[in-house]
Amino acid sequence: MHEMRSAQLREIFLEVYRVLKPGGLFILVDFHRPRNPVFRPGLAVFLWLFETETDLGSLLAEVGLRSYNSEEAQQPKIYAGDSIQVIQVQKSLVISH
Repeated sequence: MHEMRSAQLREIFLEVYRVLKPGGLFILVDFHRPRNPVFRPGLAVFLWLFETETDLGSLLAEVGLRSYNSEEAQQPKIYAGDSIQVIQVQKSLVISH
């Protein structure tokens, strides 16, 4: 997702929303700009060329995908020396009347 523009990401996330069943989970794993200088040299050029500054959590919320854990409002979990982010969101349940 790191090389996509906001408009492209929005279309992708709208399709994810469309195909998820109510209560379904979407887990996004993508690169993250590392804060650890040990990992920075290997990723710096790649991220400089391709990384966009889109807030993925906000964009996911905009299309209707929310954090499945209300305490974590779309905040990514960061792994691998700050170089990988994982965002888990859920399509809300549809309540029938």
